[in-house]
Amino acid sequence: MLFSGSGPGAQAPDGCSVELYRRLPYFGEIDFIGSRLPRGARILELGCGAARLTRVLLDRGLRVVAVDNSADMLAHCPSGAVLIQGDIETLHLQRNFDAALLARCLVNVPHKQVREAFLRTARSHLEVEGLLFFERQSVAWLDELATGWTRKLSEIGVTAEEVFRDGDQLAISLKYQHGHSVWRHRFTQSNLNDEAINRCLAGAGFLEAVWLDQKRRWGAAKAH
Repeated sequence: MLFSGSGPGAQAPDGCSVELYRRLPYFGEIDFIGSRLPRGARILELGCGAARLTRVLLDRGLRVVAVDNSADMLAHCPSGAVLIQGDIETLHLQRNFDAALLARCLVNVPHKQVREAFLRTARSHLEVEGLLFFERQSVAWLDELATGWTRKLSEIGVTAEEVFRDGDQLAISLKYQHGHSVWRHRFTQSNLNDEAINRCLAGAGFLEAVWLDQKRRWGAAKAH
């Protein structure tokens, strides 16, 4: 199992449901941006989805180019961002940025070659000493995740209906419920510890990660 999705509304190529992502609130996870980038800085958001974080970047006074391969996701992005529909791994813009953002745990994609391509794309669009901000799945959460796990994301309930393990690879099926609406997302992820993350970063032209939160989900790495 790699990626699939079901439920009300359109699904992106990776199985994420557009309507579900549109309903997710902002949880404050990139509040660190304001202290690390000045107003007016240029940032490339890779895999912006339904613009949950794009709006925050714009509110911080950043100049945003937002990329996603789903036209349905991009349809929810605000007009203040420059929107580009395309795959991250093949993106070639004729411009550089002060920072790049790779959120939504895209660094945990199961294929090593795709993960490396994501990071190379970020590096190729950054100035020297530009910053990559990235989100990975919690190592502890993936270590402990089991069928029956539940969580509340604001008013959205999440249940792990199936979890299968094969080494550091996890095939996961999550059910999301908001009121009477139900979505399912089936996806596979690699559990990446700090050493694995730093190997990937080094191979793409970045220094070691600096972790920005206690759970070590959010990291920053400087291009060199």
